Amino acid sequence: MFEIVSTLDLTLGMFVAELDRPWLDSPFLMQGFLVEEGEQLATLRELCRFVTVDRTRSTGNEYRADNTIFVPEKRLPMASRSEPVIQYASKKKLKLPRLVISAAREVGRYKFTTVAYADEVRIEDELPAAQVSYENTQNLLQDITEQVAAGKVPDIEHVDRTVSGLVECVVRNADALLWMSKLKRTDNETYDHALSVSIHLMAFGRQLGLPPDELHSLGMGGLLKDIGFIQLPAELVHKPGGLTPVERAQMRQHVQIGCELLARDFAMPETVFDIIVKHHERIDGSGYPAQLTGEEIGLYPEMAGIVDSYCAMSYPRAFRPARNPQWVIDEINAMRELRFTASVVDEFVQFVGLYPVGTLVELNSGEVGVVYEQNRVRRFKPRVMVLLGPDKTRNPSPGILNLLNDPMVREGVPYCIVRVLPVGSFGLDAREFYF
Repeated sequence: MFEIVSTLDLTLGMFVAELDRPWLDSPFLMQGFLVEEGEQLATLRELCRFVTVDRTRSTGNEYRADNTIFVPEKRLPMASRSEPVIQYASKKKLKLPRLVISAAREVGRYKFTTVAYADEVRIEDELPAAQVSYENTQNLLQDITEQVAAGKVPDIEHVDRTVSGLVECVVRNADALLWMSKLKRTDNETYDHALSVSIHLMAFGRQLGLPPDELHSLGMGGLLKDIGFIQLPAELVHKPGGLTPVERAQMRQHVQIGCELLARDFAMPETVFDIIVKHHERIDGSGYPAQLTGEEIGLYPEMAGIVDSYCAMSYPRAFRPARNPQWVIDEINAMRELRFTASVVDEFVQFVGLYPVGTLVELNSGEVGVVYEQNRVRRFKPRVMVLLGPDKTRNPSPGILNLLNDPMVREGVPYCIVRVLPVGSFGLDAREFYF
């Protein structure tokens, strides 16, 4: 049985089968070894964030008899195994639980091995940590803008550490950060969009069962994919309404500008670079900059493209309010097998659900609430924060209804959602009730 284990949780007696970087970039002569000395533990903790442990080759209390392992025919696109995945040493160790490799999965033509996630904490318990990580990332984006404007390369070690904090939150309970992305908006659409895409991309990866190191790559790619916009004229980037053909061509240069910025002084992990280069490519060849098709794009860039489109449509802009979640999902579905692979679209729609976090809904009681937390098993029954009573008067202290528990409106009639409401209905702003 194989487990991905944080190096902070490594103990003597565990057999290390794989590192989170190539073996050639480590001092270990054997590719796979039993941890028998404290010096080995110290070296692993300094070098790696997490490792893969083979329980069937471990000893003592760390031994497990289950010998099941799934080997994918083709792994997800990753950095070259002959090169370091990230060519700098992160000082921040991820505080992650032990995640058990659970099954092989296929999403269309993509095959990979998954890990099993479960929400460790409820959303209300995770929100304080999520708020700190969210605000740290907002500050990071401000720093990146200032660095690029001054002609400097962004501090990628800072990006790495900050994204690690986001990954920890996503692993414990992804809905907390999704909630933050709905509530803690600023007046800078570029920052808000980058952070929303990063969070949704990591949460989507978690839904697929991708391991934490891959979530880290997705999060970093989401944050940096539009970094090239910083060097374009602000009046162009924030122009309301449509663009002229000349302006559209100029806007599309942000991909090349971003690649040049990030490739200047250090080696960007290949998975992150793929997202930056290809997130505007589409399987029918209608994307840019290279008009790639089908398998030329890859899973991560395709995921980033869907998430980018979803966030652009879902969140408010200076020239229009946020759109109805069901309308957005219909638009994403319309791109199935045209712009994006059918199976990737299907997985994304399953991830978002009918009632995304932050959606205003009306209940059969007449009460109005906001979807507070998803139910991963029964998507029709989320947890809902009740903001208005049946007479549409405001609840001074909104309570939480868990529809999974079938609370009753009256005898024999359980609560249910009857419709999704437009953003801003009844003058509601969910931020009033949390912040």
